[in-house]
Amino acid sequence: MRVRLLELWHKRFPHSLRTQVALVIASLSFVPNLVFILSVRWILPDTQISSEGVVLLLLWIPLLAGLSAAVGYGLSSLILRPLTLLARELTHLETLLNQPARWNLLLRPEDPQESLILRRAFAHLLRQIQTDQMRREAFTATLVHDLKTPLIAFGHLLSALKQDDLEPEQRYALIDRILQENQRNLSLVQRMVEAHRLERGEIHLNPQPCDLGALARKVVERMASLAQDRNIQLQVEGQGWAKADEAELERALLNLIDNALRYARHIVVLTVMPKQIQVRDDGPGLPAPLEELAQPYVTQPIHIAGQHYPTGSGGLGLYIAKRILQAHQGDLQLIETGSQGTILALVLP
Repeated sequence: MRVRLLELWHKRFPHSLRTQVALVIASLSFVPNLVFILSVRWILPDTQISSEGVVLLLLWIPLLAGLSAAVGYGLSSLILRPLTLLARELTHLETLLNQPARWNLLLRPEDPQESLILRRAFAHLLRQIQTDQMRREAFTATLVHDLKTPLIAFGHLLSALKQDDLEPEQRYALIDRILQENQRNLSLVQRMVEAHRLERGEIHLNPQPCDLGALARKVVERMASLAQDRNIQLQVEGQGWAKADEAELERALLNLIDNALRYARHIVVLTVMPKQIQVRDDGPGLPAPLEELAQPYVTQPIHIAGQHYPTGSGGLGLYIAKRILQAHQGDLQLIETGSQGTILALVLP
């Protein structure tokens, strides 16, 4: 029975905050007056009411109900006007789903504090969505370019490989180029997979006592050929242990060293200490705060100290390293950055 009454109530009256507030105000105005009128007989038992008085009383009760409803409607409109305007503006934004650049909520200083809090929260959320949307669009454009360039190179190299008059050395050189381009594509796809996995929170750790010095030397051996191609010295110094998932920590360190090799001028040094590995390069320094750069979608390319760095989607490295360390309850920390180089630390708990 109670459920049926509630269903009937919701069908007959709009389920809105404005209607509910109007009904509350009208009830607070009408009910006490009605109770007072009906209780006069008990308060003043000797009072005689004529037939004309009864008629006037019966006419006054509906009039009182109407006045109470009008007061409730007016006050509810006045009280809820800031929220009504906010709801109207948000509804307007729903029609612009494909145009996030036009999403904008203006602050209204004359609004009550609670309404201002809601406006600030929605405005902050919209700015975040706009930033993420622009980053995604820029990142997608860069990703398409990064994938398209090697594929075009594949086509040219394979066409050259089909020629019959190639010497064996030339043929082997072309095959090496094809393998290099293929490795770049595989590395790019792997980073995308890792970033997607981390963004969804799909990371499962198996922390064990880990020799950080041995891990650093292992990673340096893997990156030695890349460092040699770029004429950069890659060194390891120090010792230390920590409790960590070695495979995930190795992935974080690989991404960090790859970034360091991209910007270094002559040398990259890994300094190992208890519960920490520092990566130092002699590049031009970070172009923006670490928190801004360690994002899954960052506009590429960037310019540092007047030089152009086509980082491409390799900018995912900082994001991947930071998320892996955060999963360990650690963090990626900026120790120092400037024109003489940058020092980043993989800090474990």
